[in-house]
Amino acid sequence: MDLDQASGTTTAFYTLHSCDGDIAMAVSEILRLADEHKNDAWQSLLESSPSLKSRLQEQGLTEPFSIDKIAWDDAMLLFLCAINIDEEGKPMAIGESLKRERFGRFPYGDGSLVNYLIEFLRPNSRVNDQGKLFGRMIDLLKKMSSFNHIEDYNLARYDGGMGGMNILGFLSLEEVSEMRKLLAGRNWSVASDEPLDGGVRDAIKHLLAMIRAAERIDSGVIHRAHM
Repeated sequence: MDLDQASGTTTAFYTLHSCDGDIAMAVSEILRLADEHKNDAWQSLLESSPSLKSRLQEQGLTEPFSIDKIAWDDAMLLFLCAINIDEEGKPMAIGESLKRERFGRFPYGDGSLVNYLIEFLRPNSRVNDQGKLFGRMIDLLKKMSSFNHIEDYNLARYDGGMGGMNILGFLSLEEVSEMRKLLAGRNWSVASDEPLDGGVRDAIKHLLAMIRAAERIDSGVIHRAHM
């Protein structure tokens, strides 16, 4: 399938940014806490991560230890804490320009390559223990697509943030490596009713290119959508 020839209505554009997935998870878990516990957990995180404290101060926070005094919404706070930045201080995108374009807008549904895979991947019945491996791969795809918390991927919690910040999910470096191995393996097959001829295989090819680019720089990924 030639994605350059595909056409359709305008959808969101999807981007993978380089991030510290462990910091992203730590911040996300703190943001889930009740207000009476949130500040203590936040202070503990900053005390154990001086670089995070410095980053927040560089962003203009005079009192970074007081999470209740931070005006950013949860999506913006998560993004600014976890994102890796380049030499110019800009969020570091994953992959080369053409690969980002291939990943960014898939010619089906909402334009999400990840959501297409979740819908049309099937387990490979010829592989022993394929159910477990396939289930883990789908879990990681859902974590990229609709992260709520570690036991629930039904609803993305960090969409609708300031300035249109829509974080769909994230993976740590370890999960990036695991995803690459699962996608490159034989644990999956294609749904018989797949609407795009060769769509799943193209989607996996483009996602693998992005995942490998992240792995080469020892990076986790944040997945976000923007118009």
